[in-house]
Amino acid sequence: MPHKFSPMHMARLESEERRRRQPPERLLAAIGLGPGLRMADVGCGPGFYALPAARIVGPAGRVHALDLQEPMLARVRERAAAEGLANVAAALSEESRLPLADGSVDLVLVANVLHEAADRRAFLREILRVLAPGGRVAVVEWRREPMEMGPPLEERLSLDDVRADLAAAGFADAAAVEPEATGATHFGLVAGPAAR
Repeated sequence: MPHKFSPMHMARLESEERRRRQPPERLLAAIGLGPGLRMADVGCGPGFYALPAARIVGPAGRVHALDLQEPMLARVRERAAAEGLANVAAALSEESRLPLADGSVDLVLVANVLHEAADRRAFLREILRVLAPGGRVAVVEWRREPMEMGPPLEERLSLDDVRADLAAAGFADAAAVEPEATGATHFGLVAGPAAR
């Protein structure tokens, strides 16, 4: 069973070094986030992507910050309040059931999370459920290469693994996110629902 990232190491997720390596605004722009959109950051951690996303979508948009661990959500709420971001809704989630209505979001971000899922394809099917017509999912994962940071190599996914999981879950036309947006240690794919 893949291990889950511990809230004890939350500071790593908010570090300036990470911001330099992976500027969140660059990734969010590359995956098509814009004003007025409704986004879900699934496995949001302390809000590394969720808070910049809230600034991008603005008051007409909404960011659902979802996580399995309450300490992560408490940090998101604290930071959102400090920045006056009223368009962030932080909520406890289950891996197999997101606390969102069918078709309620335009974009779902799953960053550094898919490799932790017990059943990756069931997890992606649940994401498909909450996407509005024309919606997209963006999956960002650690490259499956030896490096000093990140999850153990045996827990990492390849680009082909993620493409296969997306297709099996009902997504199509997975397009790579440009490497400048994901950083040298990660890769990303954006996909929409397959035609029914």
